[in-house]
Amino acid sequence: MQSTKSFANLKNWLKQHPYLLFIAPGFILYSIFAIYPIISATKMSFYYSNGFGDSHFVGLQNYIELFTTKELYSQFLNAFKNNILLFILNILLVLPVQIYLAYLIHTKIKGYRFFQSIIFAPQFITPTVVLFLGTLILDQNVGVFNEFLRMIGLEEWVRNWLGIPGVGIFIVFILNAWVGIGFSMIYFIGAMKMLPEEIFEAAYLDGAGYWSRLFHIVLPLLRTTIINVVVISYIFSMTIFDLNYLLGGVDGGYEHSMDVLTLFFYRIAFGTSGAMGGSLGSNSLGMGTTIAVVMFIIILVASLVQLKLMVRKEED
Repeated sequence: MQSTKSFANLKNWLKQHPYLLFIAPGFILYSIFAIYPIISATKMSFYYSNGFGDSHFVGLQNYIELFTTKELYSQFLNAFKNNILLFILNILLVLPVQIYLAYLIHTKIKGYRFFQSIIFAPQFITPTVVLFLGTLILDQNVGVFNEFLRMIGLEEWVRNWLGIPGVGIFIVFILNAWVGIGFSMIYFIGAMKMLPEEIFEAAYLDGAGYWSRLFHIVLPLLRTTIINVVVISYIFSMTIFDLNYLLGGVDGGYEHSMDVLTLFFYRIAFGTSGAMGGSLGSNSLGMGTTIAVVMFIIILVASLVQLKLMVRKEED
């Protein structure tokens, strides 16, 4: 009798909050594939374990070891520096191009549908094919770029671009920029379509030109969208993995020049860590999850700060 009454109360409560039935499936899946792994990784970071043998609780020792072991800390800083470099390059070079391309398509230049499809098309190309195309362009022997340099008389500039230390991270950026430039462009096109057409008509009647409408009308009204894209770009830059791994291997290229945090995590948790010596091999999973938790904190804190700035600007 009591169970029947409880069921009836639950049924009435759900009728008063019907939106919970729509939220529940997504929340359950999100909890299984996102929340639970984060909690599990955080728990494992407090243990000394390689994932196979016995594990024992060590508290914050893994975090202390990450930031005090010279080889570990130097590789962590190098990987983090490359992540930040990719983010800065995305914001300074790719984001303005995405906004301008979106503006061109929004103004419906001749053939704008064709250009929109072509710019967005690389999203459907797998990373291995992207790397292969990049090799065809930058390879020392068959690369199109070196052939172009020879054609214009700049033979002294011919290089093995894929093998120059320090250049690899910029090649990764160029390939990722080509693939991803259409992704945020679609965001901006959608945001521009939501802008009131009356504003553009009034600006046109007042004599505002093409560039004046972009800088004085479009950009101020897209402020929220731009901040959202910056947050997405930051998360992407902090979690990039595939091209760095395919181009530089598990070590991130020569002297870890293409190393990033995800590749650093992979190398410690699943790959080789012989260069570090000590007991890190037997604590690969404990140290790997520690790196993953630190990555999560870095992404979470920066994203919350950016979102807080967005809310503050909206209130102003």
